[in-house]
Amino acid sequence: MHHILIVDDERPARDLLAGLIAFYIPDSKVSQAESAYKALEMMQTENYDLLFVDISMPGMTGLDLLEEIHKRGKKPPAFIITAHQQYEYAVKGLRLGILDYIEKPLHKEKMREAVRLYLNKKNKDTIDLKIYAGVRRVPTGSVIAIEATGRGKVKVYTTDSVLPEVTGSLAQFYGSLPANFCYIRRDCIINLHEIVHYNLKSQAREVFVVCQGKEYPFVVSRKNVKELFTRLDYENP
Repeated sequence: MHHILIVDDERPARDLLAGLIAFYIPDSKVSQAESAYKALEMMQTENYDLLFVDISMPGMTGLDLLEEIHKRGKKPPAFIITAHQQYEYAVKGLRLGILDYIEKPLHKEKMREAVRLYLNKKNKDTIDLKIYAGVRRVPTGSVIAIEATGRGKVKVYTTDSVLPEVTGSLAQFYGSLPANFCYIRRDCIINLHEIVHYNLKSQAREVFVVCQGKEYPFVVSRKNVKELFTRLDYENP
């Protein structure tokens, strides 16, 4: 079930959007707020998986609302709804981390693309690991490294566990992970955000991560050193 909040001061716009959401995300519960203030009140007692926020609202704008939500420690995925002439505000919204902006007037094609973007991101927030006892679902951000151990088997390091025998190929996992994962050698991929320190200029060519409070070294192949340097510079400018 996807819990979605629409924030717009115009009732017809809210109803139209609610109908489109129900069409493209049938397993959703849609709530409505007629102002940013009402949305903040509702978010004190409810958590939402996705927000649709109109920029132009009296009193507190949609961007003001998103900034206030972030100050309160919540960062739900959000789309902002804007007229074409408000493009500069949409750019500011992108800097706040929104998924995208949707230009008025609303119609099915725009909503279909928005829903596709949201669901793709949602699916990448978790990853299913097939282990001997069944399937273990873990947050993608908790995955530190994955090593191939044999045909159709990998070893997965997460922030709180090491899973020595997970079914699947390294290529399959890499294809479903976000851009902050990188091959460091042919049989190992690593989460660049979890590298605590590294030494790529010595013969060792190692990166270090922390799993269960213990530091683990991973060897980097000569072939992947240059790419890893580039990726680390990009991830940590």
